[in-house]
Amino acid sequence: MRDFNFRNDTKLFFRNDIRETVSEITKDHKVMLVYGSGSIKQNGCHEDITRTLVDSGIPFIEYGGSSREFEKIEQGIRFAKTNEVTMIIGAGGASVMDSAKLMAFGFYHESDLWDYVKGKPSYGLKRLPLALIPTYPSSGSENGLGAVTVDSSNGDFGTAYGIPADYAILCPRYSLTLDKEMTTYTGLVTLVQLSACVLGDKNRMSYDAGISYIRNVLEATKTLQNNPDDLNARGIIMLGTSLSTSSRIGIGKEENFAYDIYELEFLPEKLFGGSYRRSLTSVFPLFLKVMGKHHAEDIRKYYADAFGFDSSIEESTRKLIGLFSDFGVEMRYEREISRKQVDDMPNGTVQR
Repeated sequence: MRDFNFRNDTKLFFRNDIRETVSEITKDHKVMLVYGSGSIKQNGCHEDITRTLVDSGIPFIEYGGSSREFEKIEQGIRFAKTNEVTMIIGAGGASVMDSAKLMAFGFYHESDLWDYVKGKPSYGLKRLPLALIPTYPSSGSENGLGAVTVDSSNGDFGTAYGIPADYAILCPRYSLTLDKEMTTYTGLVTLVQLSACVLGDKNRMSYDAGISYIRNVLEATKTLQNNPDDLNARGIIMLGTSLSTSSRIGIGKEENFAYDIYELEFLPEKLFGGSYRRSLTSVFPLFLKVMGKHHAEDIRKYYADAFGFDSSIEESTRKLIGLFSDFGVEMRYEREISRKQVDDMPNGTVQR
C-alpha cells in the first residue's frame, strides 16, 4: 500500500438544524457573515444564522454581494478589519465560500494576498476562524483547501491552495429552493468530481468507497427528478460533494491524469460562455474516451464498476452521454467559434 495522508483540518457537521451548532462555534467571537446575491435569504439560511447570533448575544456584521472578484475580497478584508471581527461565516455556493476563505486568510496577509493566489504556499499560516455553509452543493469548497479568485481588471485569476475552513456545516434543506436543472447539476457535478478522485486509484479500500459514493450520488440524482423534496437524496449529494475534497478517496493514485478534467473544462467556459457545471458535465464523457487511449484498463474498470457498462470504451462513452442527456442537461454546444478563438486559448498541449 502506498503512503498517504488524511487531512483533518475541517470539522464537518451534518445537521438538519444548524442553529445549535452555530451558537456553539461562534461563542466569544464577533462574526462577519459573508454571502452572495441573497439566495440565503430565500432558503432560510440567513434567518437561521442571524437569529441564532442575536439570540446567543453574538455581535455580527454582514457582507453581502460577495463573489470571487478580487476587488470584492479586498473590500471584505478591509470591512472585517474596520469592524474588528474575530470570525467569518461564509454561506452560499463555491464563489462565496472561496471568497470567505480568502477574506479569513487575507485578514493577516492582505499586502501579499495575490502572491498566495498565484502559488505562494499558504497552508498552515494564520487566518481568522472560519465556518462554511454550502447552499449549492457541487464544489466541495467547504471541505477543501482551494480558493479561486479572478481579477477582471486585467483578466487574471488564480487559486490559493492551502486555506481550510475550521468548520463545514452541511444542511440539505438549504438546497430546496434550487430549480430542477440546478438540482440535477449538483448531482452530476458531484459525480464527476468524485470520479476524478476514483479514476486511477490503486488502493482497493478507497477505490471501492469512491465507487459506492458515485453510485449513491447517481441514485440520489435520479430520485430528485421525481421527488425534489427528498432531503435524504439531497443530503447524499451534499455529503458526496464534501467527500470529493476530503482526501479520503484517491489515496492510491499513482498517476493524477483524471484531474486534468479541471484543466479542460475551462475551454467551453471561455469559448461558449458556459458555466462550470455545464462545462464539466459535458466534457467528462469525451474526456474519458480520450483518456481511454492511454489508461484503458482504468477507464474500462471505472465504467463497469460505477455504471455497469461492460462494452468498449467508445460504446460506454456513448451510454454515459445518453445517461446524462436523460437528466435533461445539454451535452452539446451549437454556437460556432472562430479559428482565432481557438488559437488564442492558452494551452500546454503535448503531442503523443
